[in-house]
Amino acid sequence: MPQSLHNRLLLGLSFLEGGSLMATELLSARMLAPYFGSSLFVWATVLALTLGGLTVGYFLGGNLSLSERKDKILLITLLYSGVIIMLMPFTAQWVLNFAHHLAFRDSVITSALIIIIPPVVGMGMVSPLMVANLDESAETSGKRAGLVYAISTSGGITFTFLFGFYIIPNFGLIFPSIITGFILGIVPAILVFKNGWKKPGIFFLVFALAGGYFIRQKSLESGIIDVLYQKEGILGQVMVADIPVMHHDSIQKERTLFVNRVIQTSYNLKNQRYNDHAYFNVSEDVIGKFPEGSDMLLLGLGGGVLASDAIKKGFRVDAVELDQRIIEVAREYFGLPDQVKVFRDDARRFINATNKKYDLIVFDLFRGEETPAHVFTAESMSKARKMLKPGGLALINSNGYYRGEIGKGNRSLYKTIRAMGLFTEIYLTDSLEEKSNSVFVFSNSMDAFEDKVPVYMQKRFVPKDSIDIADAIILTDRRPVLDYLNEDATRVWRMGYMAYMRSFYTDYRIPLFN
Repeated sequence: MPQSLHNRLLLGLSFLEGGSLMATELLSARMLAPYFGSSLFVWATVLALTLGGLTVGYFLGGNLSLSERKDKILLITLLYSGVIIMLMPFTAQWVLNFAHHLAFRDSVITSALIIIIPPVVGMGMVSPLMVANLDESAETSGKRAGLVYAISTSGGITFTFLFGFYIIPNFGLIFPSIITGFILGIVPAILVFKNGWKKPGIFFLVFALAGGYFIRQKSLESGIIDVLYQKEGILGQVMVADIPVMHHDSIQKERTLFVNRVIQTSYNLKNQRYNDHAYFNVSEDVIGKFPEGSDMLLLGLGGGVLASDAIKKGFRVDAVELDQRIIEVAREYFGLPDQVKVFRDDARRFINATNKKYDLIVFDLFRGEETPAHVFTAESMSKARKMLKPGGLALINSNGYYRGEIGKGNRSLYKTIRAMGLFTEIYLTDSLEEKSNSVFVFSNSMDAFEDKVPVYMQKRFVPKDSIDIADAIILTDRRPVLDYLNEDATRVWRMGYMAYMRSFYTDYRIPLFN
């Protein structure tokens, strides 16, 4: 091994490799989110394929470490990995444009395979090659291996925090991918050139082309929509855009909030009205049944539609939202009133910690279409019961399925709420389950239904004898599996939604990610 590749340099490269691996995992999961969401299935696919790629890489790297030119192989492997990471955003946009023709699970796995496996296999090869290239006189083989993996893991920990909490939220996905690949590959490129093994022109060419494309993307104005806000993060993609929409004989702009490319809130700038949505209409009608001065807790803020409406009707409103970006856009772009007291917190943690009681509690906890399972357990519902004032009411927004295997999640949620001694009804916003929301209505008192629920809802409650809970389970903190039970409903809804909205995104040139 050439003297220039001394042990400290190798260990430094090992740190960068471990960090780049974790950056790749986070970036790839975020690249999949606009099309497939951030469900348990998506994350499980990303994790499984990352481990699969590492397995192949470890095996190949271990065998190649026996080569006499293991130093050359190590540098070229790092160079290759850097190039592939720089190309990841473009690979992702390409594969996601055709993967939607496949079934949901096939499309997720296929997309993840193409995006994740190539760079991860390369980085998996690095560690065994790194161990083999360390000066054998310095340490025993076991100690050398432990040192390499410890430093590599330290890099992974460091990059996970940096990318998860700072880099991705502030710089998006494309720029961090390009820079990560460049940092990983620049030293190996120089050393490969210095030793005359290969001209690393492809590395610098890819960097130049990727950087040029990124700069061009940033400088272009679509002329169709105005993207006011777009940020990536661990909790998904958040975007606000003003979109021209035909209303009768005129084109009017609608300010729209997207989370993982799913529309959460849409506001007509000319009429200063939020677009009608069956669930919002139901919730607003329920709000109208309470007197001024009532206390409302909104779990999940969105664009702040319900909170704003409640303030206009004289409510005192507390809202809980985990994602700081949602709070920012609700205030800045959708006019959330200052009177709404917003807590940046996890809904379940807030439920556990608060002692305040409310007249109305609304659970509107969707991130795109995914439901946080830890909030909807028997323990959580028991605490929510104690938070309701006498005659108080609670609403839960969920998907429309309640029959068959696809509806087992909602039936289990229904069974769980009832098991806590709460009077519970389900209202469907549409006669077709696939187009409907299920609104779970529950209270400590039957009288609350007559006093606080509009008559049209009472007449259309789902008959209890049609809700078969024989196969349903009671959701608990030891078994918080609502997201798993809702997997089929989430999958069917998202694929239907994306098929319906695909031309919308194409026509308006709404970016997949930045």
